[in-house]
Amino acid sequence: MERQDPTQELWRRLAAADPAEVSRRAAVAYHAEQRAYLVPLLNAQLRVLPSEKRAEGAPWAAAWEPMLLCVQYLLTAQQEEPAGEWADPKSLPYGDFFFRGPHPVPTAGIEEAFGTRLEAFRAAAAALGGRPVAMGDAAYEFRFLPRVPAVVILWAADDEFPARAKFLLDKRAHRQLPLDALWVLCRVLAKLLIAAGEAHA
Repeated sequence: MERQDPTQELWRRLAAADPAEVSRRAAVAYHAEQRAYLVPLLNAQLRVLPSEKRAEGAPWAAAWEPMLLCVQYLLTAQQEEPAGEWADPKSLPYGDFFFRGPHPVPTAGIEEAFGTRLEAFRAAAAALGGRPVAMGDAAYEFRFLPRVPAVVILWAADDEFPARAKFLLDKRAHRQLPLDALWVLCRVLAKLLIAAGEAHA
């Protein structure tokens, strides 16, 4: 028996959804003539076309993981503002169970890429539209999706301690995206930061 692609079901559900209701919940615009949702994504915008099961935008934004994140967000976002309080992903409901083993919070790559390069981290974060916040040796807040902000904190390596990075999510993030999607969001953000850091090498 042929295994069904789960993304097809997500597209089907989104195509059947009421655009006005989706737009209200997710805080995104809808272009009725193009039948497209306009989803702000970091410093880019993705046009999500459910009837065509595709998205258009910057190459990184239209890649599979960011596109799937946007589709999932449009389906599950709730009409409520972020709490304005930060939480370790592991402290979200069931997060301590989920963010381990095959789903670690993706800090290792950031520590390796920027542990001795604070200025490169700052430049990479700014290139992605990050807003500096007073945490660690350097930290930036990113509005990854309209209702899903995230913070990445970096403590640089020194003579005594290795570099350390940390992700923080809004404490209501799990109401906007399921935990597996929040993990993908952190992975995508880490990859983008590392790639931007290589551009500023």
